[in-house]
Amino acid sequence: MLKKIVLITLVMLPCMMFAQEAQKIAYANNEEVIVAMPEYKAMQDSLQKQANAFRAEVKTMSDEYTKKMSDYVAQQDSLNDAIKQRRIAELQEIQQRADNFQQYAAQQQEELQQRLGAPIQEKLQKAINDVGKENNFLYIVNVQAFFYVSPNAVDATPLIKKKLGL
Repeated sequence: MLKKIVLITLVMLPCMMFAQEAQKIAYANNEEVIVAMPEYKAMQDSLQKQANAFRAEVKTMSDEYTKKMSDYVAQQDSLNDAIKQRRIAELQEIQQRADNFQQYAAQQQEELQQRLGAPIQEKLQKAINDVGKENNFLYIVNVQAFFYVSPNAVDATPLIKKKLGL
């Protein structure tokens, strides 16, 4: 009888350990946390400011192109072929500059977002690590990576927000 009890205990022990381990997995909504961070608002403001400056420059280039095109259309019948070719080349050059600038602006926006976003990601990761250690979670997973999360799962989002002072 004693052997049966010991055998049952040995069989049940790993199952109980696994059940306890499974409860130490939590999920968090990283996007919700990031959007609540004041650094995110500052990043969005900086990105918007730079985007507005780029849009203004593109508008200036567009206005220049529109004016030169209007002048060309109005005068094309009275221009000789050499001048027409020069004006067409000038219009193409303005269009090329505008295209190049738009590519440059997009690249600069992406670089600014990466530069300003890196400290936000690092701060979030540190908070997630701290919450995980403090609450003995084996894992904290991002809820956006899953199709289904059980209603019984532990939501670490409020703990992470609290850790960040949000």
